[in-house]
Amino acid sequence: MQRKKNRTGFSWTARRRAAGRRKGRLTALLCGLLLCCAAAAALRACAREEAPAGCSLKSRVPDQDFAFPLGTSGWYVSSGYGWRVDPFDEEQEDFHQGVDLACSEGTPVLAAMDGVVFAAGRSASYGNYIRLTHSDGTETLYAHLQYLYARPGQVVRAGEVLGTAGQTGRATGPHLHFELLYRAVRYDPSALLGLEDAV
Repeated sequence: MQRKKNRTGFSWTARRRAAGRRKGRLTALLCGLLLCCAAAAALRACAREEAPAGCSLKSRVPDQDFAFPLGTSGWYVSSGYGWRVDPFDEEQEDFHQGVDLACSEGTPVLAAMDGVVFAAGRSASYGNYIRLTHSDGTETLYAHLQYLYARPGQVVRAGEVLGTAGQTGRATGPHLHFELLYRAVRYDPSALLGLEDAV
């Protein structure tokens, strides 16, 4: 028995199959979108205090030469990574995305690892800052600097002076604000800096 065709020559069965394929493609697209959203949520979770254990960068970084980012022994941790009372508004809490190392103004700030200066400039919150990219995909950020001695595109070695510590931007006193990033997600740099017991 031959199926009835409409005036255009297409069978209703063929149209239903085509509609089913479109519905299948739409379902696949939505599933892909949901998976992307889930992955993005997992990455955001890594940046929060309640991040799962697998989000640590501790095992990634020791492959490179490392230099402590302050060229002095006269420093202390004034604010660790994670939730804290906002130093400018004690009624509020904020998530501190790095570690603050209090020190004297003018203290040399050193590149923690070999890398390239990705950005060097000024922002309202960071003040004078430098951001380095490293060969393993990690990045380090140095903020509230008094002076900048490096420029974008410059290749630097671990221990090379990038600038001096200060209190530019949103700062309550002279210190180095240090951040560790991987694929634009900020991680707790305490393990890298050897500060687990100091915070």
